[in-house]
Amino acid sequence: MDPILLYTIVSSRVYFDKSGLAHGFLFGSSTSTQEYVCTEHSMSKDLEINHVIHPITALVFIGFKSGILLLAGEGPYLKVFDHGTTRLVAVRRVFKSQAVHGITAITATASVDGATVLELLIWGHRCLRLAQLRDNAAAGKPGIVIHLKEEIQADDWILDVHFSPCISTASQEIDAVLVTAENAALLLCRAPRCYYPTLKPVTAGSTCTLYSACIDWTEEGRVLVASGTVLGEVLFWSFFLTALDADVKSPVSAQLLYRFTGHEGSVFGVRISPQPSGFIFGHGKRLLASCSDDRTVRIWDVSDLDGNEAFPDGILEHSELFMMSMSDETDKISAERCMATVMGHASRIWDVRFLVSNERLDIFSFGEDGTAQAWQLIPKASFEGLPSTGLNNFSLVHQRTYANHVGKNLWAGAHFRHGNGTHTIGTGGADGRIVSYDIRHVDNLLTGQHPTSRWTIEDVAAQLERTKTFPSTSTQLSDSYRLFKALHGKWAIGRTIKSSLPTYPSGKFKGEATFERRPPSAEEYHDEYLYSENGTFEADLGMTFQASRQYVYRYHSSSNVISAWFVKPDDGSTVDYLFHELQMENIRDVEDRQAFHDKLVLKARAYHLCVDDHYTPDYSFRFKDGFLDDWSLTYHVQGPQKDYIAEACYTRAAHHDDETEEHNTMVALPPSTKCNNSQLDDWEFGNDDIKSYVFLHGASFLATTAQGRVLRGSLDTPAGNHTEVEKSDPRPRVSWEVIEQSEALKSSSITTKAVGSGMILLSGNNGTVFICDIPKKKISSIIDLGRKAAYLYAQSILNREFARESDSQTHLVLATSLGRSIAHVWQCVGSMADDVRRLSLLALPGSFLVTSASYIEAFEMWILGSRKGKMAFYNGSQISIDNVREPRSILADIHGEDAITIIRCLREPELDQAAYIMTTGRDGYYALHTLSISRNTLEQSELQFHTVHRSMPPFGPNIEGASFFEDPDRQFCNLILWGFRSTQFVVWNASKDQETMVVDCGGAHRNWSYCPAGDGGSDGGTFAWTKASVCNIHSQKHASHQVFQPGGHGREIKAMAISPPVQAVDGSINRYIATGAEDTRIRIWSFDHRHGSDTGFRCRGTWTKHTTGIQQLNWSHDRRLLFSAAGCEEFFAWRVQPVPFIGIGAVCEAICPKVTTECDLRIMDFCIQRTDSSRPDVPDSEGNTYLISLVYSNSSLRIFHYTSHPTNSHFSLLQTTTYGTNCLTAIIHLHPLMHRSKHSYLCTASSDGHLAFWPADPISIYPPREPDPDHRNNIPFTFSHRHRIHQSTIKCISAIAVSATAPNDFVVLSGGDDGALGVTRLTLPFGEGGGEPPKCETLLYPKAHAAAINGIAYMTSAGGSSHT
Repeated sequence: MDPILLYTIVSSRVYFDKSGLAHGFLFGSSTSTQEYVCTEHSMSKDLEINHVIHPITALVFIGFKSGILLLAGEGPYLKVFDHGTTRLVAVRRVFKSQAVHGITAITATASVDGATVLELLIWGHRCLRLAQLRDNAAAGKPGIVIHLKEEIQADDWILDVHFSPCISTASQEIDAVLVTAENAALLLCRAPRCYYPTLKPVTAGSTCTLYSACIDWTEEGRVLVASGTVLGEVLFWSFFLTALDADVKSPVSAQLLYRFTGHEGSVFGVRISPQPSGFIFGHGKRLLASCSDDRTVRIWDVSDLDGNEAFPDGILEHSELFMMSMSDETDKISAERCMATVMGHASRIWDVRFLVSNERLDIFSFGEDGTAQAWQLIPKASFEGLPSTGLNNFSLVHQRTYANHVGKNLWAGAHFRHGNGTHTIGTGGADGRIVSYDIRHVDNLLTGQHPTSRWTIEDVAAQLERTKTFPSTSTQLSDSYRLFKALHGKWAIGRTIKSSLPTYPSGKFKGEATFERRPPSAEEYHDEYLYSENGTFEADLGMTFQASRQYVYRYHSSSNVISAWFVKPDDGSTVDYLFHELQMENIRDVEDRQAFHDKLVLKARAYHLCVDDHYTPDYSFRFKDGFLDDWSLTYHVQGPQKDYIAEACYTRAAHHDDETEEHNTMVALPPSTKCNNSQLDDWEFGNDDIKSYVFLHGASFLATTAQGRVLRGSLDTPAGNHTEVEKSDPRPRVSWEVIEQSEALKSSSITTKAVGSGMILLSGNNGTVFICDIPKKKISSIIDLGRKAAYLYAQSILNREFARESDSQTHLVLATSLGRSIAHVWQCVGSMADDVRRLSLLALPGSFLVTSASYIEAFEMWILGSRKGKMAFYNGSQISIDNVREPRSILADIHGEDAITIIRCLREPELDQAAYIMTTGRDGYYALHTLSISRNTLEQSELQFHTVHRSMPPFGPNIEGASFFEDPDRQFCNLILWGFRSTQFVVWNASKDQETMVVDCGGAHRNWSYCPAGDGGSDGGTFAWTKASVCNIHSQKHASHQVFQPGGHGREIKAMAISPPVQAVDGSINRYIATGAEDTRIRIWSFDHRHGSDTGFRCRGTWTKHTTGIQQLNWSHDRRLLFSAAGCEEFFAWRVQPVPFIGIGAVCEAICPKVTTECDLRIMDFCIQRTDSSRPDVPDSEGNTYLISLVYSNSSLRIFHYTSHPTNSHFSLLQTTTYGTNCLTAIIHLHPLMHRSKHSYLCTASSDGHLAFWPADPISIYPPREPDPDHRNNIPFTFSHRHRIHQSTIKCISAIAVSATAPNDFVVLSGGDDGALGVTRLTLPFGEGGGEPPKCETLLYPKAHAAAINGIAYMTSAGGSSHT
């Protein structure tokens, strides 16, 4: 017997390369974290880590001389990334085993030996370490270097650390202040000329246990501490460092400023606002944010620092009797000081951050659900604009959710504010991914770096008027809508309230009102304003306070009515219910308007009943020279609760902007003028909107309107001559021009761009197909379908037969029309289709509605996709004008019963090669297929279509398109997918497994178009869509966020398997590493030792089909199949193969049928064995066959026969049995080394500590072939022998064949829940079908580990070495 190397792992798995001792792989997991470790091992040295992925537990941005750096704590490592390039510039192990929980940096930098130096403090659990970050570029040396100092141990868990602002005593220099889990403050001090600092207590701890803490400083040397307790309290206390004695030996007096209650769970995060914030009340406020187990975020006002609860000994605690007497007072103070509360996230919230921007305050929260959410703190809207004076009259309004991680737990968050008002947020999660995204405020809205530009058809017409793109037109804008548009902008307001009741105050209000335009919140409305006013109310009795109110004003184009609506008081912007509708007085006809153009007064009345109180609003709008200069609004309110008159006068604010002026002048009534182009006459704003889009390229698109107009929009390229307003507004600037108008394009239209060229086709309501000539600004009809077009497709081809010039372009056009089961095919020669001829008619199968098409030029074949997931193939090699061509083949269920949205040939095949076809569908999947034609004879050929890859990205369910882009930095192409997730449009980079664009557009049921970035960058693009008759343009050149580290699984890793050697697409030989986790995903990794740790270990694919956590994985002998097991009896067989463009392709070729109705039955383990073809009922033509044995959580064992075949893979149940009342936990197959031996056993482990041996020869497993009426061969399948090894559950087993001289001898290794390691010598009997039981002898190591052994592996040494 050869010597054996034996490895046991606690909560991990270990695998070794069978070619020798060169390399090994260790993948581990625990209940709270997941990590990957790739190691190298040799006989002469210890394990050496090559690559590791830990959860990210700490993040911080620092401004360094060379730029912004992002520091990340990943396990015990400190990583430094360059924020501009996302490149890893330095990494250093900080602690031996403890994870990094926090990083803080001193704000000032120093210079040492010509290098820029930044001091750092890094902590985790009780460990604290000082470090220096050195930038050696100034000293002429390359790179960022991390220098570590001595490690210091605290007595308790460290929650927060803050550098001191250069405070010292007579004998000590204070470096930092720490707060521990016992609510005690410690000082990090150094004596003069002493290099090593020490920790000294400054305030004693309390009996309460903390989960979170935050430290801040005041200019007076006062330390502020906020802490969150396990019991849901928030403590805010302080002390003065100036009270320290010279030797820092005695505690200082601490003051408990506030004790807040209200949280219903443990407080996991607290944060003090970075500085006294002047965003509200007109003066500074210091705020405190807290988050909790109860999923709430609370904001507290802690501006008053005059606390009166002093504790000379520094102990922050009270007696139980005192706390009972103070509970009512504490609750009262908490209620008064709590400014706002909001419930967010799907689970616990770990941390919060403040974002302060001028007059605005935002809060970011990071949760267990793996998302970061943004909230804005705003005053609540109150009825009649008279708010109460309490501090709790505020709301946290949700702004946006950032979901850039997989799995659970966002452990780390960081924030950096740039000088231009932009903020950068960084997040790190349990998946090991690190991302950052930039945000800014546009029109008081929190957006990314790529906000959206919005255009109504009126805005487009106004720009065309200004730029003289077409002459002035006779506009038919209604007076109500002209009035509505004139309200836009800011107004100075003065209101006088005269009340007859003493319960309702009289007084005067003075302030500013704003009509802020926004997209209509309901589809039936044409335009919408958010009205808000803010100012000061001075009561007649002398009381003065701030007041505000919000309404929503809407315009309904069909009824020509302006209405006012209440908003919900919790956010101040969401429409609640109707207030009143404006009833306009009679207005003179258009012919008479110019007569009173110099002076015009429009009046409107309304009515509203509020319970028993009657409201009668009277509006009066005064125009001068056609412009709205001022207007008034008078409320007459009568009822049992209210009796007053409120008179308000609005005048245009002196500082209104150019956009306000533009909207105000829209009400001018100029004389009617005729347009030189008759096609542009009578542009009716209220009845026209954009119906369809098609992109010429990323910076230019065509749009058609309901009135049949063809518009071209061009995104302006930023230049140096933009104004400061334009520079501060990053929204896309669009220049519009009119191409032409056609009656045939009214109401509805279809637009498409030819694949492979820039030809644009349009079709409208009568079946005419137009081609668009952009330079000449005209459209020309080329095809007449006779009926309205249902689908239109064009593709550029290489023209050999009809080309008249060498540079002539040739296109094939395919179109279908409503109500006809025929597809027309035309050939168009020339860039403007100068020569058009019909080639053929394609017969569509019944109920076949075409949704996608592609022409394979090498095979001269059309492929059509339908709304029901079918694909039809047609020969297209010959011209057939009169005969209708029938489909050559029809394939169903390509994308289930859902529409196939795109068909693309990724590579035109050479002779005798297969074409690679990509399809996407609304079932949420994208797939790659091979299409080939094998010629049996000269006249006959066989069509072969095989799916080689099928995957579901995480954004679904609608995938609408896909493209491949070459990435010069990677070996493979970038696969870009786009589609819809609920109300969001999402662009997904499947190669990088990351989201690159998210736009909240309202969903898929609208007119839209998307153009990926055309420069090959693949991380940007332009998206255009229509919502509520408004054209929206979103354009970005880069991804919505930066990825510093891609990470891996977001939950615990439960399974791992390494494939046999495989030849990759590039010809290299390596192994694939498959991992499965509780996040239900299977990831495929490759590890190339020829490259560094950053590029050598890569995720090559992610598969999502399981609905529960993965339990086990296993490769077949030839690595062509990967088997996966999970809960709910899910057992899948995946066919894996190298595929161009994506690297590794995978298809779930079969699903094991469920035998029971127990929905929560888990597959605990399984083993596979390839069978031979000696049985006549297993023919070779059906491909490889396997025996698969599975053990379940209900103590059952099942054996399946699996046949793997490209078109007919299936499972057949052979045996099912039950072990007993104990759960089966593991299974292995024991096959003797004798050539073609049929004597084999299954070995199972169970929760009772036993090994059980089951005869697994064909007689025992396979059912009898011949009828057996007497049941002579019907032998029950059961175990033949049990052998006890462990006291409790056996967690893992592995077997080693001893040698060829003892073919029936094995060594079975077992690891138990009792921490024991078992080594059992096993001799199998030579008989078949359960004869003599196996012989077992066990050697047990009872204390091999201090915890359960969850993984075990072995390897034989090379060259007969004696190492064991």
